[in-house]
Amino acid sequence: MTLMLSLKRLLAITFLMAAIFASAFLLHRDAAAQSTNAANGLQISPALVQLNGERGKSYTVQLKVLNVTGSDLSFKTTVNDFAAKDETGTPSILLDSAAKLPTSIQTWVSTIPDFTLKARQEKTLNAIITIPINAEPGGHYGVIRFSGAQPQLNGAGVGLSASAGTLFLVSVAGNITEKVTLATFTASKNNSPSAFFENGPITFTTRFQNTGNVHVQPTGTILVSDIFNNKVATLPVNSDKGNILPSSIRRFESVLDKKWLFGRYTATVTVSYGTQGQAIVETISFWVIPYKLILIGLALLVTFVYILRIVIKRYNKYIIAQSHKKK
Repeated sequence: MTLMLSLKRLLAITFLMAAIFASAFLLHRDAAAQSTNAANGLQISPALVQLNGERGKSYTVQLKVLNVTGSDLSFKTTVNDFAAKDETGTPSILLDSAAKLPTSIQTWVSTIPDFTLKARQEKTLNAIITIPINAEPGGHYGVIRFSGAQPQLNGAGVGLSASAGTLFLVSVAGNITEKVTLATFTASKNNSPSAFFENGPITFTTRFQNTGNVHVQPTGTILVSDIFNNKVATLPVNSDKGNILPSSIRRFESVLDKKWLFGRYTATVTVSYGTQGQAIVETISFWVIPYKLILIGLALLVTFVYILRIVIKRYNKYIIAQSHKKK
């Protein structure tokens, strides 16, 4: 009877161990992002214009503006410089028109008259950009903004305080230098770079520095391989084709969305940029060791062995006791 009870306890502990391991495996991760170019009922397209031009020539770019509200809206147009706000590439509009950047296009854009849009009305505007004969080769930047103006039709319009606009990236032909370096390439979890992780997901961060005189779009992939050189994943780098302005650094993130990993891995980033397809290649390595699960497993194994030894001892005692009774 004692032996049967011991075996039942052993089976119960075994099932408990299995339940603990089964409950330890769970994975779910999802992310999404959206952005629109609108301000108080005004929608503009395109949101970004990339123009390759020559000195002394004029170029006409059509902009479509749409009043998505049920009221009349009036607008005025302003041209401002912009720069990269931070390493995410978010543009920072410089509202001080008097403090022009060396890469400014403020004086290149012909005046666009104020206008009023009726409810749901769409209008096409011509933005004329004239590149001066003495313009420096390379990148020049600006934003055409549309903000609220006082209505001209007997107060029928609605004035706006916010603004929306179109970013212009103009590349002037000439002595152009396309030069990008990989500032850093790291693996991290919860914003903490490391070469050792307990589990995934793991975020790879590439930071590119533009030391040239024109904007560039580095694009490529990160190949993640295990210790046996088997491909684990191929992750895109700059899939949205974001630009890096001159004299700035831009950061891109690629996520290896796998939680259960084990062992040593390598990650190789390969990107190309520029009109000549210049390439950048860099490799890092990292380890993923689920040490907490390993410690739990070892503890359960030790417990199992300890209980098994007790059961065996009791079983042996039981056998010996039975043999003595027979004698």
